[in-house]
Amino acid sequence: MRATNSVAEVNEILNIMIEAELYVKYQSYSKAIELLTDVTERFPRYLPAKKALEDVLRRTGKFEEANEIAREVTVISAQLATEHAPLQDSQDVSAQTQKRQLVEKIDGMIRSIYESTEYTDILKTSAQQILENLPGDRCVIINFGQDTPAAKYFEMTGPGVPSCRANKTAKLNFLLRKRISGSLEPVAIDESTKDSGLVECREVLEEFAIRAIIACPLFYKSELIGILVAHRSTKGVSWTDQEKALFSTVAGHIAVAISNARQFSAMQTLAVTDKLTNLYNRRFFEERMLVELSNARHQKYPLSIALLDIDHFKRINDTFGHPAGDRVLCKLGLALTTNLRRGTVVARFGGEEFVVILPGCSVEVAHQIMDGIRRLIAETFAAEDGQPITLSVGVHQAFLAASSDLALVRKEAIQKADDLLYLAKRSGRNRVCSEVNAEG
Repeated sequence: MRATNSVAEVNEILNIMIEAELYVKYQSYSKAIELLTDVTERFPRYLPAKKALEDVLRRTGKFEEANEIAREVTVISAQLATEHAPLQDSQDVSAQTQKRQLVEKIDGMIRSIYESTEYTDILKTSAQQILENLPGDRCVIINFGQDTPAAKYFEMTGPGVPSCRANKTAKLNFLLRKRISGSLEPVAIDESTKDSGLVECREVLEEFAIRAIIACPLFYKSELIGILVAHRSTKGVSWTDQEKALFSTVAGHIAVAISNARQFSAMQTLAVTDKLTNLYNRRFFEERMLVELSNARHQKYPLSIALLDIDHFKRINDTFGHPAGDRVLCKLGLALTTNLRRGTVVARFGGEEFVVILPGCSVEVAHQIMDGIRRLIAETFAAEDGQPITLSVGVHQAFLAASSDLALVRKEAIQKADDLLYLAKRSGRNRVCSEVNAEG
């Protein structure tokens, strides 16, 4: 890689490499190839990009292109190993070497931070990387809440360094936030107890031996989502320019990683949630039921399943429109989740059908519970013309033999509950049918 011209250029390269790595992680190979090709064309001797491109090409079956890249890597590696720069000033060579080492160090840190999509893991890895590479004695990451003004406080300390609780350092962190919130640059304080802006915090600074501080905002798409802080307990040690550059660059990627974790969590939630009712969807129900069946067999307790269907739901849609029908579905979903005991799993099965998993419930108990729900709905729910809204329910207890295939047990349980649901429909609706009262 040729000597870079600016910190911005270094950051750009690292951003592209990390973005490409994320595309690979989520198997968007064509986009990863596009990004890596761009880097290799602009920086023909930057080997990490060439090696990454070779790997993606092999993954996608483009072996001839991958082999060509591999040959280029071999040639460039040999050149770099034997090259000398007699005409360059030794100071320039040293500066370039330091810059390359800094880029490599930052690249390694960022790769570690992006290895996980779990929020807690990202915080742990980020703090660990900061402590190892600055070095520092204490790292604090404060992530401002998305839905509330509350901040989530995470701290990691080096060996023998005491923890400083969030309530103890709240004022200090507030002052640091005020100082950095208007800038992308880190604030480096070499002697914290002599800093005029931290006079109010001197007692805390002394108590926890916070001799030097570096803090940086965590910005994501112009939004301040948190702050990153590192402490040193050693007197007379200033923050170097390299440490400031490292801290600032890594802070930007920590912000991206935290935001990615938020988005990944939201995507996972969407993947298992019915958009209209906010209940679990059928896909999640089917996966969860396998888990519940396994638990029930292992711990030897009964498990029942209930299928519910809104009576004459088509009349509601046809008479009052689909928005009215949607409101009924949402109200029913809320009624189920708020009136069934903890541990019960409620999902939208499809259309106007809902499904309930009742762990620890025999068919007799499950029948009583669901009949209570049926009565509640009949007594409190009404269509826009005042007509009561009622449910038909089928309840079945799963048969859990020791050697039975759980996927087959799930299929049979759903079918049995569905048969009992339609028995309730044929028997006049607004009722629960189960093995307890299969006559209706």
